[in-house]
Amino acid sequence: MNILIINVSLRPKSAIKLFPVGLGYIATAIKGAGFSFDLIDIDAYRYTEEQVEAFIRRKKYDVVCMGCIVTGYKIIKGLASLIRENHPHTKIIVGNSVATSIAETLLTKTKVDIAVLGEGDITVVELLMALESGNPLEDIPGISFLNDGQLICTQPRSVIKNISNIPLLDFSIFDIEVYIENSKHSVSDPLPMPREEIRALPVNTARGCIANCGFCYHNFRGTPYRYRTSESIVSEIKHSIEAYNLNYIHFWDELTFFFKKAGVGIS
Repeated sequence: MNILIINVSLRPKSAIKLFPVGLGYIATAIKGAGFSFDLIDIDAYRYTEEQVEAFIRRKKYDVVCMGCIVTGYKIIKGLASLIRENHPHTKIIVGNSVATSIAETLLTKTKVDIAVLGEGDITVVELLMALESGNPLEDIPGISFLNDGQLICTQPRSVIKNISNIPLLDFSIFDIEVYIENSKHSVSDPLPMPREEIRALPVNTARGCIANCGFCYHNFRGTPYRYRTSESIVSEIKHSIEAYNLNYIHFWDELTFFFKKAGVGIS
């Protein structure tokens, strides 16, 4: 089965290139399950639409996986149309909040075939196995798709309780030096060294949120807040420093302070 993973570019004119942590975990899970795939990293190289189409046309793909936050809906819609024009029978899988928050719109208004809802680490592997073997999609928790025009939503996927057991990000899947060299643009002052010397990669230490705010919608809204053990975090930091000669660690969490005690505030 020929698989393509696409990292979209939400801000193609920005000098900042942020490593796609979410997609990185998905690609790591797919690789860990024994699937081989091609990767087109649009954000790293800021490919034009013509370059992306040329890449897609080079090979017949059975499955294309991509995703982004919900504000990238138009980008996903355009890419899905481009893929469908060149590969009429390819299964197009989309995850992240553009899938979780507007699955019905995504499936009825674009060429996307399957929406992965919530955490996709386990779901995407089960989905690829089902597509490869021809097993029914209805048996896979955490997805939506159309069947004869009817929207099918399978049972919700339980969150991963112990996220310390999730395999470490396999940065080698990507041309990681592109992100390391660009990392000096995304770290904040004050810096412990000249900005030009920064070599950084992100570390994500938690998933979920302690709140359920009405203005916020992302993959894990309303799911339990789970954080990794200190041993797991330190192990990843040490590995990344040794493997990629880093001198700065960029913590990537949306929520840093999660303990709330009576009479104690965070300023």
